[in-house]
Amino acid sequence: MKRKVLKEDVGKFGEIIAGEKGFKKTMHGRVLYVDSLAWVVFLDNDDISYRFPQNLIDSFEEQEFNDKSK
Repeated sequence: MKRKVLKEDVGKFGEIIAGEKGFKKTMHGRVLYVDSLAWVVFLDNDDISYRFPQNLIDSFEEQEFNDKSK
C-alpha cells in the first residue's frame, strides 16, 4: 500500500522509499518525527538519520520489527 508518511506514523518501524527521481532510497528503520514544515526524519537500522520533505516520499509501509540478535 502506497501512502505518505504522516504524523500518525511517528515511532513506527517500517520500510520507506524516498528521494529525488533517480536517487531513490529504500530503507528500513523508524520514523522519528515530522516537523512543522512536513519534513520527515527517518532513522535507519544503522542509526543514520535522514530528512525528507513530504513530497519526496513515495511510500512508507509499516512492518513488524524482528530482533534477530536474540
